[in-house]
Amino acid sequence: MPSVSNIARDNDEKIITVVGNGKSLKDFDFELLKNKEWVGCCLGFRHWEITGIYPTHYVCVDNVICKHHRYKILDMIKNKKCKSFVLCASIYHTDIKDELMKYESVYTIQELVLSDENPFRYLVDFCSGTTSVLYAYILSSTKINLLGMDCKYVEFLPECIENEDGSLTITEKIKDNPNYYFNEYQQVGDIYNKPNVEKVHKKSWWDLRNTIMLFNILRQAKIEVFNYNLKDNIELDEYFVKLDINDYELDNKN
Repeated sequence: MPSVSNIARDNDEKIITVVGNGKSLKDFDFELLKNKEWVGCCLGFRHWEITGIYPTHYVCVDNVICKHHRYKILDMIKNKKCKSFVLCASIYHTDIKDELMKYESVYTIQELVLSDENPFRYLVDFCSGTTSVLYAYILSSTKINLLGMDCKYVEFLPECIENEDGSLTITEKIKDNPNYYFNEYQQVGDIYNKPNVEKVHKKSWWDLRNTIMLFNILRQAKIEVFNYNLKDNIELDEYFVKLDINDYELDNKN
């Protein structure tokens, strides 16, 4: 179980890039992530299947997505598409539970929250994006780069319907998805939770900011977060170093 004890406090630089699925990545060159340690999340696997470029670590703590796409997630685990996985415990309440139990590379957000010496214990709100960043934080990173974490969502798409439990289902093909960098991110039949930007996402980014600040002090570390997004909606510019995504591309092409 990864914990805060893994945080790097020496002079060895270890950069981990955390990649969301926001619209800001529409023209991004994903070839730049080859041979880098990075974290990908949620339905990004639909794009990775095409490019063949998979993240080092996969995170999805959305209970609906984990259950609905459990076979795709299991396939990534069985075929070692990623080195480690952080999921929602809801996936263990499905028909693949026994199969999942065979793999030591799989953690749940619930386990991390309950484990000793772990900054996850101090989160009040979380989403897959913030979980990805905090996971990178405990994986001995000295610097964390953010890509595609826009925190901008159209809450209700015209191509979906609301279910009785409050979740949403895509009922028509989306021609231009305003929320994600590729239109095939969501497909007909997908079930998902409402984004709830104000109630969930923004609060979870604020909790993440406070947790990293606290543990930087406790562990005498100086792990910084660089957000390559000039038009995000996270609203933590006074803490995350804000840069243009073109700077990331230029730096990594050299």
